[in-house]
Amino acid sequence: MRRKQATLLLLPLILLLSAVRRTRIVRRFRVPRMLVQAVSSAVKITASYYGAGTINDLKKAQVANVLENVTNCNMTFRKAVVDAHNAGLTGVESFLPIADSFVHCAQMTPSVMSDPSAMNILKAVDTAINGVRLAVSNAKGAK
Repeated sequence: MRRKQATLLLLPLILLLSAVRRTRIVRRFRVPRMLVQAVSSAVKITASYYGAGTINDLKKAQVANVLENVTNCNMTFRKAVVDAHNAGLTGVESFLPIADSFVHCAQMTPSVMSDPSAMNILKAVDTAINGVRLAVSNAKGAK
């Protein structure tokens, strides 16, 4: 029963991930697929941990809030890329501020990352965000 409840509570996050339309420009400048896969995995791990009693309602809600924030940041990022493309902006330098904005938006608070059970669930998401941060930093240095 708890597993079904956890799945139902996390279902909106899964639907948000799948609802983002894929245009050519978004695919080119998208947040790496690794992030989407990491969030999806975190949702599954959260449901599994919750169903097994490894985490309680408070931890589940904490992880769900982080995943919702990352998903919302990703959707905002994708919309901003499409808007920039539709405005006629071209070149990597036109899109770096958008990617940088995503990184700042999606950062996880130190209190979440210092909790061992949350860290186990969110490590892949954090790694993916750090990968975007590194890509933005490298692109800025290459200019």
